[in-house]
Amino acid sequence: MTVSDSERSFRYEVRDEAEQSIKALNIDRANFREVPKTEWERVIKRFYYTFIDYEHYPKIHLNYLWLHFRSDLRYMGHIQNGIHTADWVEFVDKIDELIPRENRPAEYYYINDHGWVYEGKLPEITQILGDCSARIEDFYILPKRERFDWVVCYCGDGDSMGIYLR
Repeated sequence: MTVSDSERSFRYEVRDEAEQSIKALNIDRANFREVPKTEWERVIKRFYYTFIDYEHYPKIHLNYLWLHFRSDLRYMGHIQNGIHTADWVEFVDKIDELIPRENRPAEYYYINDHGWVYEGKLPEITQILGDCSARIEDFYILPKRERFDWVVCYCGDGDSMGIYLR
């Protein structure tokens, strides 16, 4: 198996694990679902061009983006995880603490560093994240609306989450 085949296989393992969690947790697909393949690229591009310094990093990718956020964004603090996965479920439940209270959307986008794009309600997103054991190095949560006002970014290297506002 070549490296690209191995990476592709792991990418699909991450998706398969999310699908297994949806079934095991009896998640209603109206509350959490994969974005249609015809739309995922549009969502990723909107995210990338809204928050990332694309003039210096023109190639769209989803790894280590916390290093490439635009300088005009406001960083509004972070939440640090404890001893890695022992506190993982409790940690992902704290996503709600980072999201601005005013004008909250009914649904959110969840994008992981493997390129999978989901949409749904926040409780279901955190349930899926809490249940999945596949190592996702980075993920992003955005409001599902016309304008992306903010993004929650999880950084696996720092085992922390922060929020950036436009």
